[in-house]
Amino acid sequence: MGENLGRAQIISRSQWGPALSVLEGEGACHEVIGPRVGAELRSLYHFDLAPETATKAFRHDHEAVYYVISGNVRVESSTSPIVSLSAGGMVHIRPRADYRIVAESQAALVGGPSPVDRAFGTPSGVLMAGEIDEINPDVRGFHRDNPGLLVPMISADARLVVWYGAGAVGANMNYVVLEPGERNKEHLHRYSEDTIFILEGHGTAEDVTNGTKLAFGPGDVVTIPPGVVHAVAADRGERVISAGGPCPADLDMLKFAGVDVERLTAEFELA
Repeated sequence: MGENLGRAQIISRSQWGPALSVLEGEGACHEVIGPRVGAELRSLYHFDLAPETATKAFRHDHEAVYYVISGNVRVESSTSPIVSLSAGGMVHIRPRADYRIVAESQAALVGGPSPVDRAFGTPSGVLMAGEIDEINPDVRGFHRDNPGLLVPMISADARLVVWYGAGAVGANMNYVVLEPGERNKEHLHRYSEDTIFILEGHGTAEDVTNGTKLAFGPGDVVTIPPGVVHAVAADRGERVISAGGPCPADLDMLKFAGVDVERLTAEFELA
């Protein structure tokens, strides 16, 4: 990314982009990972929302996904029932669906469109009139405590929540806990950007390809370009918790975990 293309990076809060004018009410939205730092396959925007603050309406050509760090929010769309989320909740938005996020309490969340939407920050304005589809909604809620798949090569508690098996191809959200002393198996994603937001704990991101080790802490983002061998370690005496993961879905990793990817692909084609 940028001048560090081909290397792991740590993006700290001081490196976030300027506040974006995408809110109606009090709060702030900052680009953490996006066009500004050369990301292409996943974006992350951090939102701090006061009660009753709403984002302006968004619409992207591709998918989007968000994780609620704290508080309570609802996600509204012209084509889907309202999705209510508390801390640990996640929401997946299908391509070209309109949506806005409304805080029901003081709330923080992180996420965005994947692949990157270079027009993010120039919202579409208002939700369009549409027909609510309760059977196949464009906006779907998930929660970290209800994972679709566990991936032991990442950690003893690595949860794929918004994932390929749930119909998320470009925009995925995992929830990973590393206990003190735990470390990923070294791995790479051939065609995916791996981006994780550190929710809790201090640890080290190891860029094995380039022989570097990068320390991180809460609020930092670890981002790994495609093809870079890496591992994340809870090697500083603390439990490390993160949300994020590779985008688009890493089918190689899923096959290694025993998922019948071809069957899922066939189901998507029939849907």
